[in-house]
Amino acid sequence: MTRRSFLSLPAVLPFAALVPAAGYSEHIFEYDHVIGTSLDLVVWARSKSEAEHVEGAVLEEIARLSDILSTRDPLSEISGLNGTGRLAAAARSHDLTAVLAAYDDWKGRTGGALSIRPEGENAPLNVDALGKAYIIDQAVKAGLEEVPTIRALLLNIGGDIVVQGRECQFAVTDPRASHDNAGPITRIALQNAAIATSGAYARGAHLLDARNGLPVLQAASATVIARDAVTANALAAALCVVSAEEGLPLVERTAGAEALRIGSNGRIHRTSGFARFERPVPVRTAAVADWPAGYQLTIALTLTDGVPEYGGRGGFGGRRGGFGGRGFAKRPYVAVWIENPSGKLVRVLAFWASKPRYYSELASFWSAIGNQNKLYTLARATRPAGSYQLVWDGLDDNNKPVAPGTYRVVVETNQEHGTYGKRTGNIDCGSSASNTKLDATANFEAVVITYGPKPSQA
Repeated sequence: MTRRSFLSLPAVLPFAALVPAAGYSEHIFEYDHVIGTSLDLVVWARSKSEAEHVEGAVLEEIARLSDILSTRDPLSEISGLNGTGRLAAAARSHDLTAVLAAYDDWKGRTGGALSIRPEGENAPLNVDALGKAYIIDQAVKAGLEEVPTIRALLLNIGGDIVVQGRECQFAVTDPRASHDNAGPITRIALQNAAIATSGAYARGAHLLDARNGLPVLQAASATVIARDAVTANALAAALCVVSAEEGLPLVERTAGAEALRIGSNGRIHRTSGFARFERPVPVRTAAVADWPAGYQLTIALTLTDGVPEYGGRGGFGGRRGGFGGRGFAKRPYVAVWIENPSGKLVRVLAFWASKPRYYSELASFWSAIGNQNKLYTLARATRPAGSYQLVWDGLDDNNKPVAPGTYRVVVETNQEHGTYGKRTGNIDCGSSASNTKLDATANFEAVVITYGPKPSQA
């Protein structure tokens, strides 16, 4: 399963480009297997203790709401509703009532395209989409209430993000690109808002038109900015289920919402106010490699599950709940780069690491990069377990063509409370296609490297 993300932090420090607030520092918390997906929490606080109090409040709220809303937990409140087909309004919790009301609201707004019963009126209840978004909104609220004096908070669960406090910038992935180190289609800046993206290559299989219960995909992707995660999630899903002519006016009618929609034919639509959130995207000057026309080097990298930091099923130290979680795990730091035969760094293809104080744990990459300040501009958020594809276009880090010849691919990983792994391999990048494979480590499966013509895109 590919784990490409629609949204990524253009730098691992989402607030780093801003003028620091005196007395505040950034604290990053990352977990996998939280309500069946990954979690990133960034807290701008005066101390580590403050940030950890916020973290605790956020995780406790997620666990509490998972016990109510998880359709995979037979003991959850919503499972009781599914089992009996009825639950007296007086017996429902405030949270379940709120989620049911949200689905009723969006069913009406979308003409039935979105529903709590996406497979049809007689199908079981499914609150995975708006239920997760509701959990995000409430978890953010719990974190802010726990320590009201924090400067800012960002919570990202499975690509649905809420930012409160200071501005944060995100890169929006181009769904038409086949590889994970492709340039973004745009960058956006958010403050006190939510953002969600839905579409073909990462979420397409889950999109059903509730009017007939059939899979549907009217857009390659849709990114929505809104005042809360529930609204952003609902509109992003709707834009992929209904036509542009039906969906975009719905966004325009929703207070505080804006959208970027990329149709299945590649046509891009922006709502009237989306551009005010966009920021310039650095563009590499066009250059042509000295390789045969259309050739590239492709690296297929599959990260394995990390060692859980908290044990037990359920995802919260053995608690029930989550939408199918298994326990928190620290993600590995990853660096992938190209060297020439003498060992000189030619091109960095990926550097996924979150906390600068641990950059040096990737010792070979730390040494190869030379200027450690460059790491701050190269760093991107860590990735959960899954398959990723990286492409090298035959240009070096200065956008200059490299000569045909033999090059070394280096993959280095390290995991907190886990293991270190590094593999290297040479591959000939000349006039004909070639391939090689790097052995697996505890952090990644065998890496397949191919050099040759770009695959045709249907």
